[in-house]
Amino acid sequence: MEENELGSITAFDSLFTTNRIQMMKVLLPYLKPEQQGALAVCIKVMELNYTFSFFKNHPHALPLRLPQKSDTTKVWDEILPFCGPEERSKVENMRNMMQSMNQMKEMMETMQMMQEMFPEGMDLENMDLSSIMEMMGNQT
Repeated sequence: MEENELGSITAFDSLFTTNRIQMMKVLLPYLKPEQQGALAVCIKVMELNYTFSFFKNHPHALPLRLPQKSDTTKVWDEILPFCGPEERSKVENMRNMMQSMNQMKEMMETMQMMQEMFPEGMDLENMDLSSIMEMMGNQT
């Protein structure tokens, strides 16, 4: 897992905790196994209560980081490390579908640009590469 992925998870987790809760997490492994469950539940309840009070006092505290236009498939790569085998397959399929859609969009934009550059509908299929390059050089 990449460092920035862990960093965003750690930042999120640390936003909704206090020093007291962190101290309890440090103590957890030192307890007997039969006591750890109760303390783990207590920690989670304290984090939930703190989260509720945090948002009550700061309703707009979490700014959303929207992906860049060219980076829309990155979210699937960030989710993959947390997936089981079945989920991984579904996420990879979604990622591949998004990549295909992005490639199709880029191809459509290129076709639109070519139509704008050659509105008279030149027969590009029957032209050689040097003729096309020469025409493109004359357009600029």
